[in-house]
Amino acid sequence: MKAIIILDQIQSGLGGKERADTPLGGKKLAMGSAETIDKALAKVDGSIMATFYCGTAYYADNPTLVQDKFAKMATKMGADVVIAGPTYDYPEFSRMAMAIAAHIQDTTDIPVLVASASEKNADALSEFQDRLAIVKMPKKGGTGLSDGIANLATGCQIVTQGGDLATFKSEFCYHS
Repeated sequence: MKAIIILDQIQSGLGGKERADTPLGGKKLAMGSAETIDKALAKVDGSIMATFYCGTAYYADNPTLVQDKFAKMATKMGADVVIAGPTYDYPEFSRMAMAIAAHIQDTTDIPVLVASASEKNADALSEFQDRLAIVKMPKKGGTGLSDGIANLATGCQIVTQGGDLATFKSEFCYHS
């Protein structure tokens, strides 16, 4: 299972809030917080093939460009699944990740999972939780991160094997 992960500039290790203008980009490796996800995917016969990243302010100024480029690159690279996040309790990153995930889900055949905390993200969750599989994650520094990441890896395994996500979503995802 080949996964692409989408992160903001903070989670990809490219800087803090002062670097929110970081343009979209990508590298064929697990960057920043993606390394932890890569280890969890290895347990279910998967790996991160690339990290796509973008600053939240750059995204806010260029949403269509970023969504289209990420969708085209994920297709071109032959990803089996796209992971957006973990976004933790960062509302700008959460909204960005969910919007990009929805675009990829709507315009490609690649399954997408989002990983987000509920704290500070109520508006984005209410907008996207019925359209996307959004795996529950703790806020930054919260407890339960290991379980959330393991659940995310399991979800990736289910979707890439063509399995039914209904039970998974009811147990591990946000839903109304």
